[in-house]
Amino acid sequence: MKRRFPQYLALLLCGLLSLSCVEETSRFEGGEAKPDKSNIGYLTFDQLEMTVVDRTEEIDHHPESYAVTRAGNTDVESYTVEILDAKGQPVEVTDKNGTTGSSFLYGNRPELIELPAGVYTLSVYSDTTPDAAFDTPTYGAAQTVTITRGNTTALQDMTCRLLSVKVTVAYKDTLIATMSKDTQAEVVLGEKNALVFEGKEPTLVGYLKPSADQSNPLVLYLTTTFNEKKIDRQPLVVARDAKAGQYRNITVGLQNAEDGTVIISAEIETWLENDEIVVDCQKVAVTALCEERIPDENDPDAPKLEWPGHSLDEVFTLDDSKFDANKYFIGNVDLTVTAKAPIATFFVGVTSDNAAFNAYLALNGLTEPQNTATVDGPARTALRLWGFPAENLQVTERSFRLTPLMKVLFDYEGNHVFTLTITDEAGRKSTFELKIAVKHDTGDQPRIVWPDHDLGTRYETTEVEEVDLLMTVPNGVRSLWVEIHGALEAGLAGMMPSQFELTDPGEIASALNGFGFPTGDAVKDQTDLTFSISADLIGMMSVFPGETDFKLVVTDNAGQTAEATIKLLVPEQ
Repeated sequence: MKRRFPQYLALLLCGLLSLSCVEETSRFEGGEAKPDKSNIGYLTFDQLEMTVVDRTEEIDHHPESYAVTRAGNTDVESYTVEILDAKGQPVEVTDKNGTTGSSFLYGNRPELIELPAGVYTLSVYSDTTPDAAFDTPTYGAAQTVTITRGNTTALQDMTCRLLSVKVTVAYKDTLIATMSKDTQAEVVLGEKNALVFEGKEPTLVGYLKPSADQSNPLVLYLTTTFNEKKIDRQPLVVARDAKAGQYRNITVGLQNAEDGTVIISAEIETWLENDEIVVDCQKVAVTALCEERIPDENDPDAPKLEWPGHSLDEVFTLDDSKFDANKYFIGNVDLTVTAKAPIATFFVGVTSDNAAFNAYLALNGLTEPQNTATVDGPARTALRLWGFPAENLQVTERSFRLTPLMKVLFDYEGNHVFTLTITDEAGRKSTFELKIAVKHDTGDQPRIVWPDHDLGTRYETTEVEEVDLLMTVPNGVRSLWVEIHGALEAGLAGMMPSQFELTDPGEIASALNGFGFPTGDAVKDQTDLTFSISADLIGMMSVFPGETDFKLVVTDNAGQTAEATIKLLVPEQ
């Protein structure tokens, strides 16, 4: 770390001396409270490129398909923009026309949006997505942004994609000739979202909205009369878990089994962005449901992923029982990929309901799936440190251990899903999900964490850029007390108090904000806090060599407390 003694000392003295020049009308003297601008950052759309993926015109139906595709609204200027804070609450924004509300049109976006420092989710969408409807495609996208004090955050490019599953139904000529006119195909997604395609030549395009946080099986129930035999809601499984953005083009036809039995079958083309997967023949006999399952994208010869002792269909709970007394992970997270042909790509995508972890993903370029074989920069570093394979992938068997990932995740309570999409050199692709729920055995007790560091261990400032802290306080913060002990305390004597309350710091609020501490409403009643003891403060500590401790005591609204001490050492020069 570079030492800049005169600059840091001058900044410190200027900041502290300014505390004596308190405005005559202060909140302590009964005057009107003035807004605290010290913890504000900015969001800009200037560098954002917004596009819409609409493959309607690219898709060529089979000759047997009579469905007509219809394009949706691809004019991004008319799209709605919403910003939600870390608690999921909408943020009021004034657009370029001076109108203030919880949403605005993308075409009316302001040049700059002022926001308190924190983590936000920005969503863009063409319209509200119905659960089930014909000819009503909607498009949208979202990204997580982190606003930091005094800085301007530029939005990353966004691609709006279909927010529902697109479905068309058609029948081959051989079946049309023999089935009744009152034929119906009811297509059901998940537990309840359904559309009925009427007649032998349906021309409508259906859109079904998947439910969040659960599997969404897609099933076609056929009702018709075939060769004077009544078929009542005969199921044809289209997909075990259909995703938003997919186009499922279903063509129902006839074929003969080896024993001469006539079988109704469904051929399903699945389109997703630039990939095409042909799922050949979910077969159903006229009198009985065939037992075979659709391979979907997981072909029997596609790559396989095994986690010994754990089913990938189940959520893995990461709690205190998975760590020993020294906080070392003691579970088994040794995974193995096997493939018929050498592995070509290995994509890792991550989603989470923890705002702090989403901010961490954004800082490391992991808001979108990344191919470990080609990714570079912070994303490559993070994936490798977690244990994902980033080298020597062109093999038919590859093992990797995610023990480091467990250590990182345990600092972020909540639900995390790692989607692994693996393709071999023959083009066979498989997708697997590692679902991990992080739970702490503290009930609703407050908790303070320094990610990737052990509280109680003393770290040299030459090894620490800044101290990033996470606080989880389910009942909301009532008090957050900070004490500074040691070399820095002695150095600050007579200039600044070494103990202070962040929920109500008085006239030193501005100085504290400058050093990375949140104050006032940014602390009071908050249930999740992410903040840093800034690089400026740690760099300034070089003026005061020796040991310095920062003790934090958080008290929640139920009277429960948690303590943590950050121990630092400034070596002698």
